[in-house]
Amino acid sequence: MLDDSQLRRVRAMFPRVPDPDQALIALIDAEAHRRAERDEISGAFHALALTQGSLIKEEYDLTTHSHHAGWKIGAAVVDIRELTVVNMNHGFPMGDQVLRHTASALQRTCPTAKVVRVHSDAFAVLLGPTAQQPIASGLADQLRTALKEGAPVPLEFSLGLLELTVVAPSHWQVLGPLVWAECERALVLARRAPYQGVLARKVVLDGGLPEEAMSGR
Repeated sequence: MLDDSQLRRVRAMFPRVPDPDQALIALIDAEAHRRAERDEISGAFHALALTQGSLIKEEYDLTTHSHHAGWKIGAAVVDIRELTVVNMNHGFPMGDQVLRHTASALQRTCPTAKVVRVHSDAFAVLLGPTAQQPIASGLADQLRTALKEGAPVPLEFSLGLLELTVVAPSHWQVLGPLVWAECERALVLARRAPYQGVLARKVVLDGGLPEEAMSGR
């Protein structure tokens, strides 16, 4: 049993959840998602596994000795357009079915990739070393075909391909938030100005000190 002080702390973490039991469940769910427990609705990894968990650690460890030109990862980012309208016209159970269909279609197309639900109606297919599948422009058409096949209702998607290079990453823990942020950036571009091919991004994490500091001046 939680004492009054502990209950107040739980309520403070989830102020919009008035029931302390539900707030505690939300806390447990958040920790489970961080530890890479799948999202119950879609079946994909939760964004917390990427931004706060160790989802990207294996992708980093497998390339520890080849970071001279930068750590690389590919991603296909997919946004379900007007999911809110689907929920309004067909109900939330249909919206959940759309999410499951989307994650499943992405996983079938890239069976060894990590599929992450980066926010409520968008996903990223992460093509790191464990996927053994390079990012290529032809993947976009494959994903569009898979997303339309068997869709429970007519759907439209924004889709973009990204290859991210991170130069001189200090630790694997810095990579998850960077990957998430760059996937979100690629989604914004795909929605505003759809592009062909693979978007190349390079982030330099240069931690070197200026010569003045190194010389003690």
